[in-house]
Amino acid sequence: MKWFLYAISLIWVFVGCCTILYTHETRNVAKSIIKGINYKILSILLFIFGILILFSASATCHPWFIRIIGFLGMAKGLFIFINPKGFYDKFSDWYFSSLSDQTHRLFGIFAIILGTAILSWIL
Repeated sequence: MKWFLYAISLIWVFVGCCTILYTHETRNVAKSIIKGINYKILSILLFIFGILILFSASATCHPWFIRIIGFLGMAKGLFIFINPKGFYDKFSDWYFSSLSDQTHRLFGIFAIILGTAILSWIL
């Protein structure tokens, strides 16, 4: 499952770089993708990615951290699937409309750090 960790970490680094350098364009692309997909399908994809991250945790030096990320992905998928009181729509509207460019860039920095850390931890 090393290939999955390589792919996920490279995607995180790529998206983080795009978010830092092209904040407005990356936000618009993400908004069109998120708004265009049914939230039930998105939640199932997040849950599956969480499971795949859990299975690939043994291929790293720090499997406990990767397992935490996997459990968080599964929890996020379940939460979006349940969607209490339309929270998903409120949260996505807040994320894409109210956050400043600096906050999006900060999330990009976190994505680059996380992707680079996972790349360096793969055995």
